[in-house]
Amino acid sequence: MRKLKVAQLKPGMVFDAPVYIDPNNILVQAKQELTQKDIDRLKKWGIEDVETSGQLVQESKAAPVSEFDTKEEPTPVSASFSAEALRLHSEYEQLRKTRNQFRNRLAEYGKTLEQNWKLLNEKKQFDNQSVLKISQSLVEDIFSVPLIIIAARYNYVSSNPIIAHAVHAACYGVHLGKALNFSRPRLQEVCLSLLLMDSGMTRLPMDLYTSKTDLEDHEKNAIRTHPLIGYKMLLNDARVKASLAVVALQHQESFNGKGYPQGLSGGQIDVMARMARIVDTYSAQLEERPYREAKLPYEAMKNLLSLGTEQYDPKLLRAFLGCMGMYPLGSLIELSTGQIGLVVGANAEKPLRPVLRLMRDEKNLPYSGLSFLDLMEYTQVYIVRAISEKESGVDLEQEM
Repeated sequence: MRKLKVAQLKPGMVFDAPVYIDPNNILVQAKQELTQKDIDRLKKWGIEDVETSGQLVQESKAAPVSEFDTKEEPTPVSASFSAEALRLHSEYEQLRKTRNQFRNRLAEYGKTLEQNWKLLNEKKQFDNQSVLKISQSLVEDIFSVPLIIIAARYNYVSSNPIIAHAVHAACYGVHLGKALNFSRPRLQEVCLSLLLMDSGMTRLPMDLYTSKTDLEDHEKNAIRTHPLIGYKMLLNDARVKASLAVVALQHQESFNGKGYPQGLSGGQIDVMARMARIVDTYSAQLEERPYREAKLPYEAMKNLLSLGTEQYDPKLLRAFLGCMGMYPLGSLIELSTGQIGLVVGANAEKPLRPVLRLMRDEKNLPYSGLSFLDLMEYTQVYIVRAISEKESGVDLEQEM
């Protein structure tokens, strides 16, 4: 594959192989003419490069006037009434009714995990049942209120970043497992294994996790010991069954065999550990660190896809993209119409065409009620960019 600069693309160009926006999204098919609209779309998304393995077989034609050269303002769109938008409207109402109780439960989950990790480090009786109850409760939360996954990211779990990360990763892991049609008992196992996967980090100095500077080589090597430490802790001290403890051991293994601690590859890695590798990396990027700001969900997903099959199981990665979207659930985005929306529904077949709750109109004024927009219904409207709460002026804690 070779990169092509968007600035050098011209309408009428034809390549003898597909041109890709990213590994999962085709801009144009082989032998399909590139249009001015295609180029304008890339510019509005802020995309600077595309990729193709093909050769140019037709030069550009005289370009029509670009919408970038006109002063015509795009027309704002009104709410959708597609079946998907109406279904998500109902689910969103459920989210609003239950999110306060969910917020309280998340804080309780954090306390319970903190108490049990303390017991584990002191080699006292680890309460397996209390952690299992968290797993059962989280699975039930996500089944009964599917959009609760949006609220999970914005709510307090624990002042201990390792515990907060474990709960966030577990939520995304259950969401992925649900998309894979796992049974509830299986999902509870996925959840429990993710809650405990970083147990080994609790035996290492917290400075390694909170350092504001680049780690020294010996510090990086210390962190690389946490999977094996955690595995032994869970087997010997917590008496967690081996089929779940193995996720702690293998969650840093890469699909291409270049992970640690054992350098396993492909099917040698337990499927729950392969899931953990994806949701662990994704959720970590959304969390603020002393040395960097939290990334937007779109940036986190884009980073996952850029590494592709090098680190992640491609089938599981496609499933995660399908159930989260390229602009993942909970993302704030700006539309080509100037409106701002919150992503509340993913489209597995078209990851760039989610369902949105409209939060701001084209004049940046809030909507008085709930309005939803299905981008599969409005094909002339597209996402310009992902934005932060600060940029959008939307306070999701108050306005969700």
